[in-house]
Amino acid sequence: MNATINLLKIFKQPILIGLTSVILAACGGGGGSGSTPAPTPNPTPADTTAPVISISGAQALTIEQGTAYSDAGATATDDVDGAVTVSTTGSVISSSAGEYTLTYSATDAAGNTATETRVVTVTAVATVDTLVVFDQGVVGSTWDLGLNGYDQEKDYAECSDDGGAACPNISWDLVTDLDRGTVLQVSHSSAGKVAAVYAKTSVPYNAAAYAGGNIIFDVKIVSGDSALSMKVDCIYPCSSGNYGLNSIDSADWQTLTVPVNDLVGQDLNLATIDTGIVIWASAYTNSVFQLDNVRWEAAPGGPTTDPGTGPINDNWVNPNFTGYTTPTSYSGYSLLWSDEFSGSTLNTTEWNYDIGTGDNGWGNDEEQYYRRENASLQEGLLIIEAKEENFGNRSYTSSRIKTQGKFNFKYGRVDIRAAMPKGKGMWPALWMLGENITSIGWPYSGEIDIMEMVGGSGLENRTVGTAHWNSGGTYQADGVTKQPYAPASFGDTKTLSGGETLANAFHVFSLVWTSSRLTWYIDDVQYHTMAINSSAELSAFQKEFFLIFNVAVGGRWPGSPNSNTTFPQRMLVDYVRVFQEN
Repeated sequence: MNATINLLKIFKQPILIGLTSVILAACGGGGGSGSTPAPTPNPTPADTTAPVISISGAQALTIEQGTAYSDAGATATDDVDGAVTVSTTGSVISSSAGEYTLTYSATDAAGNTATETRVVTVTAVATVDTLVVFDQGVVGSTWDLGLNGYDQEKDYAECSDDGGAACPNISWDLVTDLDRGTVLQVSHSSAGKVAAVYAKTSVPYNAAAYAGGNIIFDVKIVSGDSALSMKVDCIYPCSSGNYGLNSIDSADWQTLTVPVNDLVGQDLNLATIDTGIVIWASAYTNSVFQLDNVRWEAAPGGPTTDPGTGPINDNWVNPNFTGYTTPTSYSGYSLLWSDEFSGSTLNTTEWNYDIGTGDNGWGNDEEQYYRRENASLQEGLLIIEAKEENFGNRSYTSSRIKTQGKFNFKYGRVDIRAAMPKGKGMWPALWMLGENITSIGWPYSGEIDIMEMVGGSGLENRTVGTAHWNSGGTYQADGVTKQPYAPASFGDTKTLSGGETLANAFHVFSLVWTSSRLTWYIDDVQYHTMAINSSAELSAFQKEFFLIFNVAVGGRWPGSPNSNTTFPQRMLVDYVRVFQEN
């Protein structure tokens, strides 16, 4: 302690001055130009956060082609800048199907950018195939013979495209309607005579694409009876038959719709259409009505095969069977007639149809109803299709075609290349009847079965060739003698080997017919022959015959189909050729 005091005494002034200076400096006192500056505040952190974009509406949209599109846009906000402007790139072309992307972008003041996208899918509209019959005063191009009519008073003769000048009881003309412009006006006389107006084509039109669709037209009753009827015709005598329309109770325009399948159900053959519409006042008297916008419209999903529509080509598949074939010429013979079935429709200048159930199931208790729709052409084949469906009070439908009245012949070689259906109850046949059957009846006309087959286990590898004729005797009904009637038959069979059947490959069934003999072949292998002459019993075979192709279902010989028989069944015919000796 004493040492400390002494030190202070010795250095008293300097130490006090120095301490004072230190204290003043530490306290910041003294002021003046010699003072220390205030400290600098911390700097603001950099903005690195992008704006947030909110899309208005759905981020993925689907619209139908042709629908107007207006984009709802998007908004953007930023933590620092608040609302930020959004720009949009990309566009939606609603008239064209496809997938379109819209990109929304927003950038804040610090240069931070955000993007969002919206995908808009434009789906294609299913186009409806339309066949115009008449619209705005013009007949559709398919109906190249224009508008025509027929009249009972003219023995149903056709009135050409003349407005009905040659028809006493029906006329038609183009008139102006305040709502529609140019329309067709049809007038019936008060005579009550059958008459109608129709659009006609010179070349048969295959309307199979419209199966399941509709015939649609607008109509207005001007005066008189408001009940109308219509139909559609195919190659004569084919027709849908009359189809009654609902009465038009108003004087305003109304749109009427007729299902195509309803007309097919009334026996219309879509493959050979020759009128777009036939229409008339149901009472055939004192009626005036107008027509416009007459058209056929296909079903949006394409043609259908509902019961009654008949077969649709797209459902037929050529199985591309292999099999035997024969030449197109023979030494000593000339080709007299043939059908290679290479067109799109059956040639009705060469073939007729048998329709319905015949007498007592065509004399055999057959179970099918024969229809035109069950026969058609595809890929160079005639296809006769047997279907399980209710029609005409029968459980099955099929087809039977013939050349009667269009091609008859006497003597020659017949080659038919074909593949058969299969299954219990199936009865296909390629055969001939005497041309005079309509005047003298069966069996006097004679019958030659080039090929018959009955389906079922163990039978589908066997072809049968037979001749039928009358051999005398008497026929009695109710105890009364009617006429000589004693059918005789002579036939034989050929059974294939090695697992081959008539249904799994093409075979050629041939008949060689001379004045003295009938000879049957399969794939050029003879299996049956029969001597003929000009005697009273066998004279039928010295006259002209015509061809018949059919597929029967059921009957006394094959019996009914069973649970193992699948439908549809088809007979495929590649060609038929008739040669005669030079």
